[in-house]
Formats: sequence, structure tokens, C-alpha cells
Amino acid sequence: MSRIGLFIVLLVSVMPAGAATAPGIPLERCGLLGGVEALCGRLDVPEDRAHPGGRSISLRIAVIPARAQPSEPDPLVYITGGPGGSAVDAAIGALAIFRGLNARRDIVLVDQRGTGGSNNLVCPMPRDVARISTDAGVKDYVRRCLAALDADPTQYTTEPAMEDLAAVVRALGYERVNVFGASYGGTAAQYFLAQHPELVRTAILDGATLLDIPIFERLAPNGERALRAILGRCAQSGRCGAAYPRVRSEVFEVIAGLRQRLVRVGDTRIDVATAADVFKSLTLTPGGAAEIPWIAHRARIGDWKPLLLALDREGVPSLGNRQVMYMSIVCNEPWARWRPDRVARAAAGTYLREAATMTARRVAAGCSVVPKTAQPGWSRVRVRSTAPVMFVVGGNDPQDPLSHVASARRELPNSRIVVVPSAGHTAAHLGCLPRLVQAFVERGGAAGLDVRCAGRYAPPPFVIG
Repeated sequence: MSRIGLFIVLLVSVMPAGAATAPGIPLERCGLLGGVEALCGRLDVPEDRAHPGGRSISLRIAVIPARAQPSEPDPLVYITGGPGGSAVDAAIGALAIFRGLNARRDIVLVDQRGTGGSNNLVCPMPRDVARISTDAGVKDYVRRCLAALDADPTQYTTEPAMEDLAAVVRALGYERVNVFGASYGGTAAQYFLAQHPELVRTAILDGATLLDIPIFERLAPNGERALRAILGRCAQSGRCGAAYPRVRSEVFEVIAGLRQRLVRVGDTRIDVATAADVFKSLTLTPGGAAEIPWIAHRARIGDWKPLLLALDREGVPSLGNRQVMYMSIVCNEPWARWRPDRVARAAAGTYLREAATMTARRVAAGCSVVPKTAQPGWSRVRVRSTAPVMFVVGGNDPQDPLSHVASARRELPNSRIVVVPSAGHTAAHLGCLPRLVQAFVERGGAAGLDVRCAGRYAPPPFVIG
């Protein structure tokens, strides 16, 4: 998608509609991806707050002003996922959820340090991809990348990034905010709540996991559960079940066959890990899930074209995430631990066995050369807060299932869980959820909030071909 819209530079700064005081950041009218009109600016922060006189990072900031006046003083702060996504470039997606809230509230977008327009640090694509298929190759690749940086990778974890966010909120003149975090953004939002509870009015965590749960070590069994639920839904629906009478087993037959012998289609090599990663990627969204029975059936009878099309469209990575901040987070933060022995034990008996264990080994190899930095003790346990929190959970989420937040009320007594049946990873954009999110923020909590409409979400029909 190309950048569209005019950049109109003003001689004086523009004040966000809901700011309590004049901003300490000069803002100019700008156009974002998708034609979203906003106010844009930058804030310089120390790379290492322990050495404020050293290197600095320029943070990219965008504010989508409230459409009506008078506006509310507490904006919606959007934290995107990844780790590694650009919040500013996701403006059009944020508006899809928050258009109702935007009538009377500003929407604040900040590219996290190391991403987007905030000193984005990405390791170059290796000339020879085959070299990083071994542990030694991964170590050498990461070591060379980090050695060439004009940056300290230890400063690109979540804690300093949330200090950046607090600095932006205050510089924009806001006193309290409503925080929305999707996927990894839900993790970052919990950090923000722990670090700056005084700034949080409400929090919405979409596709999130509590901080004491090792999400990566559980990916394989959670992925297995989600896939079987999707296949079961097809079997129980008349048209899909009739079209694919063996739907509950065909994916696993394809995986079993590839465990015996890989398949070549033209120049493309399809092994068991590649196929499993494609199916896992498809389970993330209701649209992708709707294709799984068809793709598995065609592959089982020897037609690999639908799977190859999905591989091309989903962009299943062979190199993993090349962003330095991703490496620093995964290799340092307690919630992101990814120990190969535990992954292997959890993955045994699942269709993701090979894919999960291979990824864990590669991550461990890369992490062996990533600099380590001490993490705060509170990041190892669940955040305690009386702030109103809404958890949005996809009923078939293969990464952050209901079990990862089911007991949240012990530490978050004012939390509410909203489950969207048949949804995958992140669901706040589906069905009536944007309206529920708006009501939650406007009420300042979930008291009296009728969430029954979430249960009436209807996923796309299964593909019959």
C-alpha cells in the first residue's frame, strides 16, 4: 500500500483535541497510510536512560484528533503487535476498531523504538539463505548483524519502550489514557500498566497472555487445539462436512505423509515444517481457517497448488523476524522464553512437532549471541491492578487462548473476559466488538456491559472447491 494524502506543514504546532495542556511536541498536519488524516511529530528520548547524554532515539508519533468538540480528555493509545509492528502505519486498521471512539477521543499512535519510523533496526537479508539453516549459521548471521549496529540492542526491550510511551503521553499534554494492545501489544500494555498505573484509565487487551505464562513454549499444543476445533466445526456443518467427509483427519494425513517424504512442486520444496507453518498461519484468522479443509483435501489427493498459494500469500517466514528489537525482547524477557527442551516436550504428538522444535533451536542459537540485559522482577509475575481491563479472546486462538487469561481476576479484579467464538488471533475488529470496546471505554469499565452479541459472531463460510 502506498502512502497517500498531502503533508501540510504548519508554522505553529497544532494541539491535540483532548490534551489537557499545550503539547511539548510540535505537531503538523499529515497524511498516513490509507489516507488517514492526522497530526504528526517526533520526540527525542535517550537510548539509555541511565546515560541521558548519550545516543538518542527519535520517536515517530501520530495523533488522530477527535472529530467532535468538546472532546474527552483521555485518548485511546494503540499499541500494535509483533513484536516489531509499526503503530503509525497501522492507523487505518486502528480506525476500523476505534472509529466510534474517535468521535470524541483522540487516537495516539507511537512507533515503538526499533520499529517503523523510530530508529528501525533490521538485520539485512543474508546473501545465502541456506547458510542460516544451521545453528552455526544463525549465530554467525546474528553476530555480524549486531556488530554492524550503531545502537545498543539491550535498550530495545519492552520496559524502555513503555517509558518512551509514558514520555510521549505526558509531552502531548494528556493526564490519563485508555490503552489498547493487540497480540504482543497486549504484553506491552501490561508492562505499561505495571510501570505507569497513574496514566491508565482503562486497558483493552486483544489476543493477549498474562506475563507469567510462556506463550512460545505452548505454541504447539495450543495450535493443535485450535486446528482440531476448526476441523470439528467443518465436520459439524452440513455443507462442509458433506464436501470433506474425512475433514478431521486429512490435515494430519498430509503431515504424516510429509514426515515420510518431502514434496517438490517445480522449484518449491514442501517439507513437513513448511506445511505445518502454513496451516498454523491459516488458523490465525477466520478467513484463513475457512480455507483449511479445502487446502488439506487438495494436498491429500496430490494437488499442492492451494497450499502453495497460501504459502505465498501468508508469507510464512523461513528466516524468522530480522528486527533487532524482536531479538532483544525474545532473548531477554521472561514471558518470551523459548527453551528447546520444553518446546520439544510440549510439541510431541502435535502436527507442529517439527516446525516448533526447529524454530526453538534457531531462536536458541540466535539468542546465544544476543547481549543479555537484566529484566525487572515484576516482569516475571502477573501485573496487579484495580484498573478496568477488558480481555478480548478468540475462541480458536492458536497462540493466546482463553486458558492464558482465564484466571486474570485474581490480580486484576476489575477485568472482564469477552470470548468471540470461532475467531482466531485478535478479535476486537470482528462483529460487534468495536461497539463493545467503545462502550467499555466510555463507561470506564465493564459494569453493566452486555457482551452477549460477541457470542453471535458468524465466521466466514468454509471454502468448498
